[in-house]
Amino acid sequence: MIVFVPIFALVFINIYRPLDFDKIDADFLSWLNISRELAVQLITILMILVGMAVVAISRSIMWWYTRDKRRTLSYVTYIAWVALEILIMAGIFTVAAIFTDTGKDVLTLFHNSLMKTVLILLIPYVLCYVYFIWQERVYQLRVIRERLAENETVLQAAYIQILDDKGDMRLSVRRENLLLIESADNYVCVWYLNNNMPKKLMVRNTMKQLAEQLADSKVVRCHRSYMVNLDAIKVLRREKEGIFIELGIEGVPDIPISKTYSASINQWLN
Repeated sequence: MIVFVPIFALVFINIYRPLDFDKIDADFLSWLNISRELAVQLITILMILVGMAVVAISRSIMWWYTRDKRRTLSYVTYIAWVALEILIMAGIFTVAAIFTDTGKDVLTLFHNSLMKTVLILLIPYVLCYVYFIWQERVYQLRVIRERLAENETVLQAAYIQILDDKGDMRLSVRRENLLLIESADNYVCVWYLNNNMPKKLMVRNTMKQLAEQLADSKVVRCHRSYMVNLDAIKVLRREKEGIFIELGIEGVPDIPISKTYSASINQWLN
């Protein structure tokens, strides 16, 4: 804002000449021994530099005052602060106007300078505030996106999603509540806990595709027809027919471990 407002004012003054520089006193020009156009540019630059200094000092004081989080500016205080900046700049324009229009008293010159100062500063101030509001909205959106991403990551870590063969989500269940997945021809039967009771859901998909989808989880293949949640295993039981997994939940069948997948289960146990 400190940089943009003076640049805008410099361009505005040179294009629209709101300060009647054509009325610069001839004696003043002869005393300076310069042309009228050069005098216009010098006065304009001097006014802009002084105005820039006013804004810089004002905003520095504002920053120093509000750096303590316990001290904030109300809307009324901020508007009064901006009004004081405009009054100070109008005073600077009035001093310059004394050399350009000697036929008017100081009060009239100040009134005219104040009106022109408001007109000169209105557009850049509004543009700056619109930019600041836009930047604040962008920041808020970024914070919201980051929080949503964090929440999504937490949810992904806490839940397992079961997809059908078209990639549509059919079941989202907490990791500790997923028990096993059983093959059923072109379908799979997903066993899970709901209110501490075992439930089943038929999903059109294959064990191979589900094994690929759940590769990063602890739901692993233990048999051609079964996948089991390793964290749900309570007992491994060896019999003549082979090794069986018990989940310790009434109504949930025991799960066989085939020789093909026994190495991965033993690796987990180790």
